[in-house]
Amino acid sequence: MTDSEARRQVVEAVMDAVMSGSPGNIARHFAPGAVFSQRSNAAMADAPWFGRMEGEFRLQGEEEATAFLQELMKRTNYISYEPRGIVCELDEAASRCDWTRRDEKTGTLITGTTMYWFAFTTDGRIRSIETIGSIHSVLAPRRPEPV
Repeated sequence: MTDSEARRQVVEAVMDAVMSGSPGNIARHFAPGAVFSQRSNAAMADAPWFGRMEGEFRLQGEEEATAFLQELMKRTNYISYEPRGIVCELDEAASRCDWTRRDEKTGTLITGTTMYWFAFTTDGRIRSIETIGSIHSVLAPRRPEPV
């Protein structure tokens, strides 16, 4: 297997784990000191229903990466998701995923896209992941009209 194929498999495993909400053992792919950076176009007023963890997080080993990923996955529960391709070149990779989720508290339906950029160490572990999420639509739940 080439380095590019191995990196593609790591990207697929990480994206599938994050989107499915099942981290498995993907933390082993992170190098000590790996950086996970997450941003979105959601407004601060949208924070309660989006449940996001935005910012830059430095993960100091597999145990810390596992804890971070578990917390991240508690906050994101997708109804559906569709990976839209992976590009691997040298020690970098990029991918995009379209998704739909429902806010468990309000029933609001949210659709969006997340772009992922990966950087790898020379031994094929993840040095950094940068994500940028874009919310496309927010549909409030239908409420029965009073009679």
